[in-house]
Amino acid sequence: MKRILFACFLLTATATVSTVQRASAQAVTQASFTATVNQMDSYISAGNMPMAQATFDTLNRMMKTVLAVTKKSIYTAATPADKTTYQSIIGNQTHIYKTIWGLKSDLALNRAALDSKLAQFDLTIY
Repeated sequence: MKRILFACFLLTATATVSTVQRASAQAVTQASFTATVNQMDSYISAGNMPMAQATFDTLNRMMKTVLAVTKKSIYTAATPADKTTYQSIIGNQTHIYKTIWGLKSDLALNRAALDSKLAQFDLTIY
């Protein structure tokens, strides 16, 4: 009886974690991403680099979430054409992400390039 109860508990916990991860992954929208980019840009403009860095860290998590959603879309694609489309999207996202990662070392100096690349990444969010 204890084994059955333990198995039920594990199954419930696994389902709950899966649901929570899926919900947080879908929370990244173009609007929320753009708002966060604008917030980081305002911190850079004000010279508040600690807050700009913290906001960049948030953007980094958001980008990783978007990449994870796209990766999942590849694995769950209904047709080969859909899979090819998602593979193209993740290729673009990955390329842009790597460029952004290279610019993070000096947010103030690389502000214009960051804004441009973050706007490009924003366009890949679906």
